Amino acid sequence: MKVEKKVLEQVAEYLGNYVYLLIDPRTGNPFYVGKGTRTRVLDHGLEADALTAPTEEPQGEHSRKITAIHGIRQDGLEPEIWILRHGMGSEYTQVEAAAIDLLSSFQLMPSQTPHPLAHLDQLTNARRESSHGHGIETLENIVSEFAAPDLGADTPPLLLVTLKSWVDAEEVTPGGSVRAGYGFKSEWLSTGDRALFAAELGDSVRCWWKLSQSRIERDGIEHVVAVHRGVTRGLFKIRQDAWEQDPITGRRGFQVSPVLEGPVFDRVIGQYGYRTPAKKRGAVTPLTYWPTVTG
Repeated sequence: MKVEKKVLEQVAEYLGNYVYLLIDPRTGNPFYVGKGTRTRVLDHGLEADALTAPTEEPQGEHSRKITAIHGIRQDGLEPEIWILRHGMGSEYTQVEAAAIDLLSSFQLMPSQTPHPLAHLDQLTNARRESSHGHGIETLENIVSEFAAPDLGADTPPLLLVTLKSWVDAEEVTPGGSVRAGYGFKSEWLSTGDRALFAAELGDSVRCWWKLSQSRIERDGIEHVVAVHRGVTRGLFKIRQDAWEQDPITGRRGFQVSPVLEGPVFDRVIGQYGYRTPAKKRGAVTPLTYWPTVTG
């Protein structure tokens, strides 16, 4: 994984002391649990075989890990790197040991589409760690978010919609179709083909909001953008002839068409997405007008 030095430094600082998993993309199963520090990232980059110092691995263990990595690469693939926990102190050694014990105690089954937290429904727990910002994530997604440049002011006027984690909830949308839920699914972060989830993401951003159709039209806003974790994730063209208002709540929605290429896409989404300014403390609305819109 080749990364610019500036981004590498930011990722290293963010990770601190970390515990990681190496995933075999051929089976979707983890084959190694390791720990490392920001120094390893700075000195050796983000290669799967370099995240842990060889001196911290027994010789046989290190050899088996390298053999497994070489086998994956011989098939033209690369191991996936998942960061299990980061930003820790000395407890990262205990977290590594706990992860090894856990994964060594249950039989692992092949998974066709592995991604962090893909099987939350297997446990009765309500996940709590996500609120602390140190939960499981792929290293690729972490790097992509640090590599995302700031959203520039040279875009056309936009309506930015900040989405939280996905919620299952059937609801009628403008046009009469029923969406299965709203928000942003964690697996979309690792999906390279945006067209695969464009319809569901579009359903999340197009309704139901407290906004003025006349204001959108007056300010020349033609596109709505899905934002998740502060980065733009999807671009949609607003169908100006397809607005609807909920007669009970007064909230409005509209129909959209996904934009997957072109000059506006390049300036708003691009390769990594673009980072949007942090919301002011206390701000609760998911809507932001960009670059500047007078009220």
